[in-house]
Amino acid sequence: MEPPKRQLALTGAGAGREEAKRLRVGVANPSAAGWQAPTSPASPGTRLMRRTVLVVLFLLRMSDAITVTESISQIGRMVQRKMEGFQKVQALMMRQLENFEEKMEAKLENLEEKLEGKLGNLEEKMESKSQEVQELARFHSNRHADKHPRSEPYQEGATLSEPNANIRLRFLDGLKTPIYTDKIIASESNAAIRIGVFDGDKMINEGPLSKAKVEILVLRGDFCSDGQESWTEEEFNSHIAQGRHRQGSVLGGDCSAWLNNGEASLGKIRFREGSSRTPSRKFIVGGRVCTNRKIGGIRVQEAVMEPVTVLDRRNEANEKRHPPRLDDEVYRLEEISKDGIYHRRLKDAQIFKVEDFLKALNKDADELREMVLQIKKRSNAWERMVKHARECCLADRPELKAYHSVDGNVVIFFNCVHDLVGAIFYGVYISRDNFDPAKKAQAYELKECARGQLDILPFDYVMNGNLPEQVPSSTHSTLDAAFILGPDAALQR
Repeated sequence: MEPPKRQLALTGAGAGREEAKRLRVGVANPSAAGWQAPTSPASPGTRLMRRTVLVVLFLLRMSDAITVTESISQIGRMVQRKMEGFQKVQALMMRQLENFEEKMEAKLENLEEKLEGKLGNLEEKMESKSQEVQELARFHSNRHADKHPRSEPYQEGATLSEPNANIRLRFLDGLKTPIYTDKIIASESNAAIRIGVFDGDKMINEGPLSKAKVEILVLRGDFCSDGQESWTEEEFNSHIAQGRHRQGSVLGGDCSAWLNNGEASLGKIRFREGSSRTPSRKFIVGGRVCTNRKIGGIRVQEAVMEPVTVLDRRNEANEKRHPPRLDDEVYRLEEISKDGIYHRRLKDAQIFKVEDFLKALNKDADELREMVLQIKKRSNAWERMVKHARECCLADRPELKAYHSVDGNVVIFFNCVHDLVGAIFYGVYISRDNFDPAKKAQAYELKECARGQLDILPFDYVMNGNLPEQVPSSTHSTLDAAFILGPDAALQR
């Protein structure tokens, strides 16, 4: 009986990389054949095969680990590339938004200029039409001059057949401006507005007229635009302003009052809407005796105030003062709206007050216009802005800054907003308005040298009359007028 052949079997070599592999040398069951296999050491070939299999398994495990690491690295690189692409897209979008904003600003500026031009043409046409209407009114007045009543002294027994043009209502106060919708109107002294009835220049303080009831209403701003002092009741009534959509009254509040001894103080009255929708863009406050309370048939001529502009209360934050003050916020100037594009650009340039605006304007007007405000060319908006700023009153700010030429023969002077006001040439002071061409060129050349130092120059002079007077060094910071030197000492160096 032949002994069973030895077989070399690899179990689990292809069963998967997750389980441990092992090598097994198998033989047939010797007990079944009744033969006892002798034990002998593994052959060199077997040992080599074992080592080879172990090395292969080791390399397979290492390959799996390297694959995972490379996958993570690839994911990281992919995320990084996506982030870089997103950042590029974001930067591109920001540039496009900035370009769009600049284009929109330019278009708005162009649109504003076009609208200003059209409004100017419209105003000219309206003015022309107004003149034509005035001519027609004067012609009509001349044709019917014989129909106007003759002025006679007021008599209590007067009847309709004896009208009297001397009897009239008259406002005793003017309106405080500016006026905004839904704000109580007041007199220039911040008191209630008063109205009285007069016979000529004398107030009527007794009789039925002194106790009449008067009502307050609003007329369109073109009423009596030619300076007419007398009118008929029909002319007055035809100019009464109606509310929006011709409904209701323009005024709200206590719009009537009773005269007491010929005089009355008006109650709380306010405008319900602005005057911008009217052709003249103004309203006139008027007063008349109530139509259902005619006193003996006497015609009492109505009272009227000066035309005023009534602004929307929403614009009160942008109120424009005339004249502006140096310490006003810069958006108080014409054409600069609070938090608008010009206001933001000025704030970015550290220009917060009207005084700052004037200093920048006097230092370099072109830089302020082109670089700060980014107004590419002169426009009506720029001209109005500058004109309004120039209205500032500097009478209470007499301090001056002096800048000396190298040789000391010329001294130029700047006021509190760094505007050149004059110069001393060889001991003689000349105001800027009196410069001859040579002195003007010399002074402005020196002004260019001083431009970069204006902010640090001290106020060491004051304007006393028409001459600069030097202030002693001990009082430079206070500018106490009591220490100002006399004119002779002021012109000595």
